[in-house]
Amino acid sequence: MYAQPQALASYGKMANTETDPIKQIVMLYDGAIKFLNMSVQDIENNDVVGKGEHSNRALDIMNYLRSILDFDKGGDVAVSLDNLYQKITVLILKASAELDADLMRRAAELLAPVRDAWETNANQDPATK
Repeated sequence: MYAQPQALASYGKMANTETDPIKQIVMLYDGAIKFLNMSVQDIENNDVVGKGEHSNRALDIMNYLRSILDFDKGGDVAVSLDNLYQKITVLILKASAELDADLMRRAAELLAPVRDAWETNANQDPATK
C-alpha cells in the first residue's frame, strides 16, 4: 500500500491553514488531477520513473479520498463516490502498467466534474450549505 502521508505532505501546510473541509477536498482533487496530467506527460515522454512517482501520488490521494468517505452520513452519495474512486484507481493502475496516456487522461477527466461540483459547494454562502 502507498504511504498516504507522503502523497499529501505537499498539501499539509495549505490544508492546515484552510478550515473549510470542502475546500480541502477540492485541493485534494486538484492534486490528483495535477498528478494524473503529469503522468500523462511522463508516459508521452517515456519517463517511466516520473510516471511511477506521479501515478503513485495520484493513487495515494484516491486512497485517502476513499478512506475519509462517511457512509453513514453520505449514504448513496458516499457509495457513488467510492465506486468512482475505485474505477479511477483501476484506470490509473491499468494506465500505469500499460503506459497508456489515454487511460491516464481519462482518469483525470472523470475527476474533473466531481471536483467542480465540490468547488461549487465550497463557494456557496455558508448559510445555504
